[in-house]
Amino acid sequence: MKLIIILLVLLTVPVLAGSFGLLSDSLEIDVGTYRFIKFRITPEMAESTLISGEFFTEPRPTKMEFILITETNHRTGWQGPGEIDTLAVVYGRSGYLSIEVPDFGDYVLIVSNRGNTNPVVFVADLSVSFVGTGVTYDSLPFGLTLLMTLLAIGLVTAAVLLTIKKTSSYRG
Repeated sequence: MKLIIILLVLLTVPVLAGSFGLLSDSLEIDVGTYRFIKFRITPEMAESTLISGEFFTEPRPTKMEFILITETNHRTGWQGPGEIDTLAVVYGRSGYLSIEVPDFGDYVLIVSNRGNTNPVVFVADLSVSFVGTGVTYDSLPFGLTLLMTLLAIGLVTAAVLLTIKKTSSYRG
């Protein structure tokens, strides 16, 4: 019995997981420059969030730098004079990439060609995966439907009561 429960849990966890594509393209990155990818993690996506995928560089083997920062840090520190609080820094050659995203918010993944002496063609297929569906529950449509239903019931009740009152006053 315990084995069946464990198997059910293991089989249902991937069903509850979600993901979205972050980058599936090739980028030309000159020496000492970078490219950035902006993305958003909602509170429904914030559990066990991970950037993962494979990348390749040409010429091989070229070491790439991946920096994860918040979008606010990108605006204030990376593009202008200011402090930068990096959330993750990963160095790697062609292969598998995995970076943990700490919480929900707006993020920027920077792909940098610092420290290399040649321009690089960066080919990647990266995605963001998380536990949960990522679907945001919005209570507004339900609330509006409930409000309109109550208003309609009130109008019908008022019309019936007025009709009964008028018909009873004609008879008496």
